[in-house]
Amino acid sequence: MTDVRAVAYEALLAAEDGRSITLTKDVLDKYSYLDRQSRSFLKILIEGVTERRITLDYVIDCYSKISTSKMKKQIRVLLRMGTYQLLYMDGVAQFAAVNETVRLTRKTGLSALSGFVNGVLRSIARHKDDIKWPSADTDLTEYMSVKYSCPKWIVDKLIREQGRENAQTLLGSSVSVRNVTARVNLSQTTVEQALSECSGRASDVCKEVIILDDFDTVPDIPAFANGSICIMDTASALVGLLSGIRQDDTVIDLCAAPGGKSMHAADICTKGRVLSFDVSEKKVEKIRENIRRCGFGNVTAAVGDATVYDETLYEKGDVVIADVPCSGLGVMGRKNDIKYGLTSDAIDDLVILQRAILDNAVKYVKPGGTLMFSTCTCSREENEGNLSYLTDVLGMHTVDIYDLLPDMLKADTATDGYVQLYGKDGLTDGFFIARLTK
Repeated sequence: MTDVRAVAYEALLAAEDGRSITLTKDVLDKYSYLDRQSRSFLKILIEGVTERRITLDYVIDCYSKISTSKMKKQIRVLLRMGTYQLLYMDGVAQFAAVNETVRLTRKTGLSALSGFVNGVLRSIARHKDDIKWPSADTDLTEYMSVKYSCPKWIVDKLIREQGRENAQTLLGSSVSVRNVTARVNLSQTTVEQALSECSGRASDVCKEVIILDDFDTVPDIPAFANGSICIMDTASALVGLLSGIRQDDTVIDLCAAPGGKSMHAADICTKGRVLSFDVSEKKVEKIRENIRRCGFGNVTAAVGDATVYDETLYEKGDVVIADVPCSGLGVMGRKNDIKYGLTSDAIDDLVILQRAILDNAVKYVKPGGTLMFSTCTCSREENEGNLSYLTDVLGMHTVDIYDLLPDMLKADTATDGYVQLYGKDGLTDGFFIARLTK
Protein backbone atom coordinates (compact mmCIF):
# COMPACT_ATOMS: atom_id res chain seq x y z
CA MET A 1 0.00 0.00 0.00
CA THR A 2 1.39 3.41 -1.00
CA ASP A 3 2.32 5.74 1.86
CA VAL A 4 0.78 8.97 0.57
CA ARG A 5 2.52 11.19 3.12
CA ALA A 6 5.87 9.65 2.19
CA VAL A 7 5.18 10.43 -1.47
CA ALA A 8 4.39 14.05 -0.55
CA TYR A 9 7.56 14.23 1.54
CA GLU A 10 9.78 13.07 -1.31
CA ALA A 11 8.15 15.54 -3.69
CA LEU A 12 8.54 18.47 -1.29
CA LEU A 13 12.13 17.49 -0.53
CA ALA A 14 12.85 17.54 -4.27
CA ALA A 15 11.40 21.05 -4.42
CA GLU A 16 13.61 22.05 -1.48
CA ASP A 17 16.57 21.03 -3.62
CA GLY A 18 15.43 23.48 -6.28
CA ARG A 19 13.72 21.06 -8.61
CA SER A 20 10.65 22.46 -10.33
CA ILE A 21 7.18 21.91 -9.01
CA THR A 22 5.49 20.75 -12.11
CA LEU A 23 5.84 18.37 -9.32
CA THR A 24 2.20 18.04 -8.33
CA LYS A 25 1.24 16.99 -11.84
CA ASP A 26 4.30 14.75 -12.18
CA VAL A 27 3.53 13.04 -8.87
CA LEU A 28 -0.17 12.60 -9.64
CA ASP A 29 0.70 11.15 -13.05
CA LYS A 30 3.18 8.73 -11.47
CA TYR A 31 0.66 7.62 -8.84
CA SER A 32 -2.40 7.67 -11.08
CA TYR A 33 -3.44 4.28 -9.67
CA LEU A 34 -4.23 5.83 -6.28
CA ASP A 35 -7.88 6.21 -5.37
CA ARG A 36 -9.48 9.61 -5.70
CA GLN A 37 -9.32 10.40 -1.98
CA SER A 38 -5.60 9.62 -1.78
CA ARG A 39 -4.86 11.68 -4.90
CA SER A 40 -6.80 14.59 -3.47
CA PHE A 41 -4.92 14.38 -0.15
CA LEU A 42 -1.60 14.24 -1.99
CA LYS A 43 -2.44 17.24 -4.16
CA ILE A 44 -3.68 19.36 -1.26
CA LEU A 45 -0.65 18.56 0.90
CA ILE A 46 2.00 19.22 -1.76
CA GLU A 47 0.39 22.38 -3.07
CA GLY A 48 -0.60 23.63 0.37
CA VAL A 49 2.83 23.23 1.94
CA THR A 50 4.39 24.95 -1.07
CA GLU A 51 1.86 27.78 -1.12
CA ARG A 52 2.05 28.43 2.65
CA ARG A 53 5.79 27.93 3.13
CA ILE A 54 6.51 31.35 4.69
CA THR A 55 3.50 31.15 7.00
CA LEU A 56 4.43 27.64 8.10
CA ASP A 57 8.03 28.60 8.82
CA TYR A 58 6.83 31.55 10.90
CA VAL A 59 4.62 29.28 13.02
CA ILE A 60 7.30 26.62 13.42
CA ASP A 61 9.82 29.27 14.49
CA CYS A 62 7.38 30.39 17.19
CA TYR A 63 7.55 26.96 18.85
CA SER A 64 10.99 25.63 17.97
CA LYS A 65 14.29 26.46 19.66
CA ILE A 66 15.99 25.96 16.30
CA SER A 67 14.89 28.26 13.49
CA THR A 68 13.70 26.67 10.26
CA SER A 69 16.57 28.33 8.39
CA LYS A 70 19.07 26.32 10.48
CA MET A 71 17.26 22.97 10.43
CA LYS A 72 18.16 19.99 8.30
CA LYS A 73 16.05 20.36 5.17
CA GLN A 74 14.44 16.97 5.83
CA ILE A 75 13.21 18.08 9.26
CA ARG A 76 12.08 21.43 7.88
CA VAL A 77 9.97 19.68 5.25
CA LEU A 78 8.51 17.23 7.78
CA LEU A 79 7.57 20.01 10.19
CA ARG A 80 5.97 22.03 7.39
CA MET A 81 3.90 19.00 6.43
CA GLY A 82 2.76 18.38 9.99
CA THR A 83 2.04 22.05 10.64
CA TYR A 84 0.06 22.42 7.43
CA GLN A 85 -2.14 19.49 8.41
CA LEU A 86 -2.68 21.00 11.86
CA LEU A 87 -3.56 24.49 10.62
CA TYR A 88 -5.26 23.99 7.28
CA MET A 89 -6.54 20.43 6.86
CA ASP A 90 -9.69 20.18 8.97
CA GLY A 91 -10.27 16.61 7.84
CA VAL A 92 -7.06 15.43 9.52
CA ALA A 93 -7.27 14.80 13.26
CA GLN A 94 -4.59 16.55 15.34
CA PHE A 95 -3.22 13.30 16.73
CA ALA A 96 -2.93 11.90 13.20
CA ALA A 97 -1.11 15.00 11.93
CA VAL A 98 1.42 14.69 14.76
CA ASN A 99 1.78 10.92 14.95
CA GLU A 100 2.01 10.37 11.19
CA THR A 101 4.71 13.03 10.88
CA VAL A 102 6.68 11.43 13.72
CA ARG A 103 6.28 8.02 12.05
CA LEU A 104 7.53 9.47 8.78
CA THR A 105 10.50 11.04 10.57
CA ARG A 106 11.54 7.58 11.77
CA LYS A 107 10.83 6.02 8.38
CA THR A 108 13.17 8.47 6.66
CA GLY A 109 16.06 7.49 8.92
CA LEU A 110 15.83 10.44 11.29
CA SER A 111 14.68 8.59 14.43
CA ALA A 112 17.06 10.59 16.61
CA LEU A 113 15.07 13.73 15.77
CA SER A 114 11.60 12.23 16.09
CA GLY A 115 11.27 13.52 19.67
CA PHE A 116 12.08 17.05 18.49
CA VAL A 117 9.48 16.83 15.71
CA ASN A 118 6.94 15.43 18.16
CA GLY A 119 7.55 18.24 20.66
CA VAL A 120 7.29 21.08 18.14
CA LEU A 121 4.12 19.74 16.54
CA ARG A 122 2.44 19.08 19.89
CA SER A 123 3.20 22.65 20.95
CA ILE A 124 1.68 23.99 17.74
CA ALA A 125 -1.36 21.74 18.17
CA ARG A 126 -1.91 23.05 21.72
CA HIS A 127 -1.50 26.71 20.81
CA LYS A 128 -2.72 26.92 17.22
CA ASP A 129 -5.68 29.11 18.18
CA ASP A 130 -3.53 31.70 19.96
CA ILE A 131 -0.51 32.05 17.69
CA LYS A 132 0.94 35.56 17.95
CA TRP A 133 0.81 36.81 14.38
CA PRO A 134 2.63 39.95 13.17
CA SER A 135 0.72 43.21 13.56
CA ALA A 136 -0.34 45.18 10.49
CA ASP A 137 -0.03 48.38 12.51
CA THR A 138 3.54 47.66 13.57
CA ASP A 139 4.93 46.23 10.31
CA LEU A 140 2.54 45.98 7.36
CA THR A 141 5.06 44.22 5.13
CA GLU A 142 5.81 41.53 7.73
CA TYR A 143 2.11 41.10 8.43
CA MET A 144 1.19 40.61 4.76
CA SER A 145 4.25 38.46 4.08
CA VAL A 146 3.32 36.00 6.83
CA LYS A 147 -0.44 36.12 6.30
CA TYR A 148 -0.24 35.53 2.55
CA SER A 149 3.06 33.60 2.51
CA CYS A 150 4.78 35.94 0.09
CA PRO A 151 8.39 37.20 0.08
CA LYS A 152 8.71 40.64 1.64
CA TRP A 153 10.23 42.27 -1.43
CA ILE A 154 7.21 41.25 -3.52
CA VAL A 155 4.83 42.54 -0.84
CA ASP A 156 6.69 45.87 -0.79
CA LYS A 157 6.59 46.07 -4.57
CA LEU A 158 2.86 45.39 -4.75
CA ILE A 159 2.00 47.90 -2.02
CA ARG A 160 4.21 50.54 -3.65
CA GLU A 161 2.88 50.03 -7.16
CA GLN A 162 -0.73 48.93 -6.63
CA GLY A 163 -1.65 50.34 -3.21
CA ARG A 164 -2.44 48.45 -0.01
CA GLU A 165 -6.00 47.48 -0.92
CA ASN A 166 -5.16 46.05 -4.34
CA ALA A 167 -2.06 44.33 -2.96
CA GLN A 168 -4.16 42.64 -0.28
CA THR A 169 -6.77 41.61 -2.83
CA LEU A 170 -4.16 40.03 -5.08
CA LEU A 171 -2.27 38.31 -2.26
CA GLY A 172 -5.50 37.14 -0.65
CA SER A 173 -6.61 35.55 -3.90
CA SER A 174 -3.26 33.75 -4.16
CA VAL A 175 -3.98 31.70 -1.03
CA SER A 176 -7.71 31.23 -1.55
CA VAL A 177 -9.61 28.35 -3.11
CA ARG A 178 -9.60 29.00 -6.84
CA ASN A 179 -12.32 28.25 -9.34
CA VAL A 180 -11.51 26.15 -12.37
CA THR A 181 -13.14 27.76 -15.37
CA ALA A 182 -13.70 26.86 -18.99
CA ARG A 183 -14.78 28.80 -22.06
CA VAL A 184 -17.53 27.33 -24.22
CA ASN A 185 -16.88 27.08 -27.97
CA LEU A 186 -20.04 28.87 -29.08
CA SER A 187 -19.53 28.03 -32.76
CA GLN A 188 -20.04 24.38 -31.81
CA THR A 189 -22.51 24.36 -28.92
CA THR A 190 -24.34 26.49 -26.36
CA VAL A 191 -23.54 27.22 -22.74
CA GLU A 192 -26.68 25.32 -21.72
CA GLN A 193 -25.67 22.26 -23.73
CA ALA A 194 -22.11 22.35 -22.39
CA LEU A 195 -23.39 22.55 -18.81
CA SER A 196 -25.58 19.51 -19.45
CA GLU A 197 -22.38 17.59 -20.26
CA CYS A 198 -20.41 18.55 -17.17
CA SER A 199 -20.79 19.41 -13.50
CA GLY A 200 -20.63 23.18 -13.21
CA ARG A 201 -22.43 26.49 -13.35
CA ALA A 202 -22.54 29.60 -15.51
CA SER A 203 -20.17 32.45 -14.69
CA ASP A 204 -21.59 35.78 -13.56
CA VAL A 205 -18.72 37.58 -15.29
CA CYS A 206 -18.63 36.27 -18.87
CA LYS A 207 -21.57 34.65 -20.60
CA GLU A 208 -19.42 32.08 -22.40
CA VAL A 209 -17.43 31.02 -19.33
CA ILE A 210 -18.51 28.24 -16.99
CA ILE A 211 -17.19 27.28 -13.56
CA LEU A 212 -16.39 23.58 -13.18
CA ASP A 213 -17.09 21.75 -9.94
CA ASP A 214 -14.48 19.04 -10.38
CA PHE A 215 -11.15 19.63 -12.08
CA ASP A 216 -9.64 16.20 -11.37
CA THR A 217 -11.97 14.48 -13.83
CA VAL A 218 -11.84 17.05 -16.67
CA PRO A 219 -10.47 14.58 -19.27
CA ASP A 220 -13.52 12.40 -18.62
CA ILE A 221 -16.06 15.22 -19.00
CA PRO A 222 -17.99 14.77 -22.27
CA ALA A 223 -17.97 18.53 -22.96
CA PHE A 224 -14.17 18.55 -22.74
CA ALA A 225 -13.59 15.32 -24.63
CA ASN A 226 -15.76 16.43 -27.56
CA GLY A 227 -14.19 19.88 -27.76
CA SER A 228 -17.16 21.90 -26.54
CA ILE A 229 -15.07 23.61 -23.84
CA CYS A 230 -11.50 24.81 -23.35
CA ILE A 231 -9.99 25.13 -19.88
CA MET A 232 -9.00 28.76 -19.36
CA ASP A 233 -9.36 31.47 -16.76
CA THR A 234 -11.97 34.16 -17.21
CA ALA A 235 -9.22 36.78 -17.55
CA SER A 236 -7.70 34.88 -20.48
CA ALA A 237 -11.11 34.67 -22.12
CA LEU A 238 -11.42 38.45 -21.81
CA VAL A 239 -8.50 38.89 -24.21
CA GLY A 240 -10.59 37.46 -27.03
CA LEU A 241 -13.77 39.21 -25.93
CA LEU A 242 -12.07 42.62 -25.85
CA SER A 243 -10.20 42.18 -29.12
CA GLY A 244 -13.02 42.88 -31.57
CA ILE A 245 -12.13 39.87 -33.73
CA ARG A 246 -14.40 39.64 -36.79
CA GLN A 247 -15.62 36.57 -38.60
CA ASP A 248 -13.18 36.79 -41.53
CA ASP A 249 -10.11 38.12 -39.69
CA THR A 250 -6.58 36.78 -39.72
CA VAL A 251 -5.41 36.41 -36.12
CA ILE A 252 -1.78 35.88 -35.13
CA ASP A 253 -1.16 34.45 -31.64
CA LEU A 254 2.54 34.74 -30.79
CA CYS A 255 2.99 33.01 -27.41
CA ALA A 256 0.07 30.68 -27.81
CA ALA A 257 0.64 27.45 -25.85
CA PRO A 258 -1.40 25.67 -24.67
CA GLY A 259 -3.72 27.34 -27.16
CA GLY A 260 -6.71 28.67 -25.25
CA LYS A 261 -6.63 32.11 -26.85
CA SER A 262 -6.05 30.62 -30.30
CA MET A 263 -9.08 28.36 -29.86
CA HIS A 264 -11.11 31.36 -28.74
CA ALA A 265 -10.04 33.31 -31.82
CA ALA A 266 -10.87 30.34 -34.06
CA ASP A 267 -14.28 30.11 -32.42
CA ILE A 268 -14.99 33.71 -33.43
CA CYS A 269 -13.34 34.08 -36.86
CA THR A 270 -15.04 31.06 -38.39
CA LYS A 271 -14.42 32.35 -41.93
CA GLY A 272 -10.93 33.59 -41.17
CA ARG A 273 -7.76 31.93 -39.94
CA VAL A 274 -5.59 31.77 -36.84
CA LEU A 275 -1.80 31.47 -37.02
CA SER A 276 -0.64 30.09 -33.69
CA PHE A 277 3.01 30.05 -32.62
CA ASP A 278 5.20 29.13 -29.70
CA VAL A 279 8.88 28.66 -29.11
CA SER A 280 9.26 24.85 -29.00
CA GLU A 281 7.83 21.75 -30.60
CA LYS A 282 6.71 20.54 -27.17
CA LYS A 283 4.64 23.69 -26.63
CA VAL A 284 3.26 23.63 -30.16
CA GLU A 285 2.12 20.03 -29.70
CA LYS A 286 -0.05 21.23 -26.80
CA ILE A 287 -1.70 23.69 -29.20
CA ARG A 288 -2.21 20.92 -31.75
CA GLU A 289 -3.80 18.72 -29.09
CA ASN A 290 -6.37 21.45 -28.50
CA ILE A 291 -6.93 21.91 -32.23
CA ARG A 292 -7.60 18.19 -32.66
CA ARG A 293 -9.86 18.00 -29.62
CA CYS A 294 -11.88 21.07 -30.58
CA GLY A 295 -11.95 20.19 -34.27
CA PHE A 296 -11.04 23.65 -35.56
CA GLY A 297 -9.96 23.62 -39.19
CA ASN A 298 -9.02 27.29 -39.28
CA VAL A 299 -6.01 27.13 -36.93
CA THR A 300 -2.43 26.45 -37.98
CA ALA A 301 0.16 25.82 -35.26
CA ALA A 302 3.89 26.11 -35.87
CA VAL A 303 7.14 26.61 -33.98
CA GLY A 304 8.10 30.26 -33.90
CA ASP A 305 10.27 32.31 -31.55
CA ALA A 306 8.35 35.54 -30.97
CA THR A 307 11.60 37.42 -30.30
CA VAL A 308 12.82 36.65 -33.84
CA TYR A 309 11.27 38.72 -36.65
CA ASP A 310 9.36 36.72 -39.28
CA GLU A 311 9.07 38.77 -42.46
CA THR A 312 6.30 36.52 -43.79
CA LEU A 313 4.02 37.87 -41.05
CA TYR A 314 4.62 41.56 -41.81
CA GLU A 315 1.27 43.40 -41.55
CA LYS A 316 -0.66 40.14 -41.97
CA GLY A 317 -2.65 40.30 -38.72
CA ASP A 318 -6.03 41.94 -38.36
CA VAL A 319 -5.54 41.02 -34.71
CA VAL A 320 -2.22 40.10 -33.12
CA ILE A 321 -2.24 38.56 -29.64
CA ALA A 322 0.89 39.01 -27.52
CA ASP A 323 0.31 37.32 -24.17
CA VAL A 324 3.95 37.62 -23.24
CA PRO A 325 6.01 35.57 -20.74
CA CYS A 326 5.98 37.41 -17.41
CA SER A 327 6.73 37.24 -13.70
CA GLY A 328 3.37 35.58 -12.98
CA LEU A 329 2.49 37.61 -9.89
CA GLY A 330 -1.17 37.37 -10.87
CA VAL A 331 -1.19 33.57 -10.84
CA MET A 332 0.82 32.82 -7.68
CA GLY A 333 -2.11 30.74 -6.47
CA ARG A 334 -1.96 28.46 -9.51
CA LYS A 335 1.85 28.33 -9.69
CA ASN A 336 2.57 27.88 -6.00
CA ASP A 337 6.35 28.10 -6.14
CA ILE A 338 6.80 30.98 -8.59
CA LYS A 339 7.06 33.64 -5.87
CA TYR A 340 9.99 32.00 -4.13
CA GLY A 341 12.39 31.97 -7.07
CA LEU A 342 11.54 35.36 -8.53
CA THR A 343 13.98 38.29 -8.26
CA SER A 344 13.86 41.94 -9.30
CA ASP A 345 16.70 41.24 -11.75
CA ALA A 346 14.59 38.49 -13.31
CA ILE A 347 11.77 41.00 -13.86
CA ASP A 348 14.23 43.38 -15.55
CA ASP A 349 15.31 40.55 -17.85
CA LEU A 350 11.67 39.72 -18.59
CA VAL A 351 10.97 43.30 -19.67
CA ILE A 352 13.80 43.05 -22.21
CA LEU A 353 12.29 39.80 -23.52
CA GLN A 354 8.78 41.26 -23.59
CA ARG A 355 9.87 44.29 -25.59
CA ALA A 356 11.66 42.12 -28.11
CA ILE A 357 8.35 40.30 -28.63
CA LEU A 358 6.32 43.52 -28.76
CA ASP A 359 8.72 45.02 -31.32
CA ASN A 360 7.81 42.18 -33.68
CA ALA A 361 4.14 42.03 -32.72
CA VAL A 362 3.64 45.64 -33.82
CA LYS A 363 5.20 44.87 -37.21
CA TYR A 364 2.72 42.03 -37.75
CA VAL A 365 -0.35 44.25 -37.21
CA LYS A 366 -2.07 45.54 -40.34
CA PRO A 367 -2.59 49.32 -40.57
CA GLY A 368 -5.81 49.89 -38.63
CA GLY A 369 -5.46 46.46 -37.04
CA THR A 370 -5.45 45.49 -33.37
CA LEU A 371 -2.74 44.43 -30.93
CA MET A 372 -3.85 42.67 -27.76
CA PHE A 373 -1.09 42.89 -25.16
CA SER A 374 -1.55 40.90 -21.96
CA THR A 375 0.29 39.43 -18.98
CA CYS A 376 -0.66 37.44 -15.91
CA THR A 377 1.17 39.76 -13.56
CA CYS A 378 0.74 42.99 -11.58
CA SER A 379 4.22 44.42 -12.10
CA ARG A 380 4.24 48.04 -13.25
CA GLU A 381 7.33 47.80 -15.46
CA GLU A 382 5.92 44.73 -17.21
CA ASN A 383 2.47 46.25 -17.70
CA GLU A 384 2.10 50.03 -17.73
CA GLY A 385 5.80 50.37 -18.58
CA ASN A 386 5.42 48.22 -21.67
CA LEU A 387 2.18 49.95 -22.59
CA SER A 388 4.03 53.28 -22.59
CA TYR A 389 6.74 51.67 -24.72
CA LEU A 390 4.09 50.59 -27.23
CA THR A 391 2.56 54.06 -27.48
CA ASP A 392 5.52 56.39 -26.98
CA VAL A 393 8.23 54.43 -28.80
CA LEU A 394 6.43 52.11 -31.22
CA GLY A 395 3.67 54.55 -32.17
CA MET A 396 0.65 52.42 -31.26
CA HIS A 397 -2.60 53.96 -30.01
CA THR A 398 -4.76 52.67 -27.16
CA VAL A 399 -8.43 51.79 -27.74
CA ASP A 400 -11.21 52.48 -25.21
CA ILE A 401 -12.41 49.09 -23.88
CA TYR A 402 -14.67 50.35 -21.09
CA ASP A 403 -17.98 49.42 -22.73
CA LEU A 404 -16.67 45.97 -23.68
CA LEU A 405 -15.80 44.97 -20.11
CA PRO A 406 -18.28 43.03 -17.95
CA ASP A 407 -19.88 45.42 -15.45
CA MET A 408 -18.19 43.92 -12.40
CA LEU A 409 -14.73 44.33 -13.97
CA LYS A 410 -15.10 47.87 -15.28
CA ALA A 411 -12.28 50.24 -14.30
CA ASP A 412 -11.50 53.87 -15.04
CA THR A 413 -8.30 52.90 -16.86
CA ALA A 414 -10.36 51.02 -19.46
CA THR A 415 -11.07 54.31 -21.24
CA ASP A 416 -7.29 54.53 -21.68
CA GLY A 417 -7.24 51.10 -23.26
CA TYR A 418 -6.22 48.82 -20.43
CA VAL A 419 -7.39 47.07 -17.28
CA GLN A 420 -5.46 45.57 -14.36
CA LEU A 421 -7.29 42.73 -12.61
CA TYR A 422 -6.40 41.65 -9.06
CA GLY A 423 -8.40 38.45 -8.62
CA LYS A 424 -11.11 40.16 -6.57
CA ASP A 425 -13.70 37.72 -5.15
CA GLY A 426 -12.06 34.92 -7.14
CA LEU A 427 -13.62 36.22 -10.36
CA THR A 428 -10.39 36.12 -12.37
CA ASP A 429 -6.67 35.61 -12.07
CA GLY A 430 -4.48 38.67 -11.60
CA PHE A 431 -4.15 39.87 -15.17
CA PHE A 432 -3.32 42.89 -17.34
CA ILE A 433 -4.99 43.45 -20.72
CA ALA A 434 -4.47 46.31 -23.17
CA ARG A 435 -5.94 46.89 -26.61
CA LEU A 436 -4.06 49.02 -29.13
CA THR A 437 -4.35 49.88 -32.79
CA LYS A 438 -1.85 50.81 -35.50
